[in-house]
Amino acid sequence: MDALGWDSCDIIIVTGDAYVDHPSFGMAIIGRLLEAQGFRVGIISQPKWDNKDAFMELGQPNLFFLASLPVTWIR
Repeated sequence: MDALGWDSCDIIIVTGDAYVDHPSFGMAIIGRLLEAQGFRVGIISQPKWDNKDAFMELGQPNLFFLASLPVTWIR
């Protein structure tokens, strides 16, 4: 966030999948679409599920958290 000059994110996406900034990855598409609409978007990829601090790496978002399960968890 410092490199972008942001003090906080509007939206923080939390995903259990690996994050790759490529259009074949859903979180990358969602993040880029939200950024194109003027939102400041942060993405936390594969946080340690048993440590709440891992989910708060980027602080509290101004608007909301968006959470996505990895495809491998869905059966």
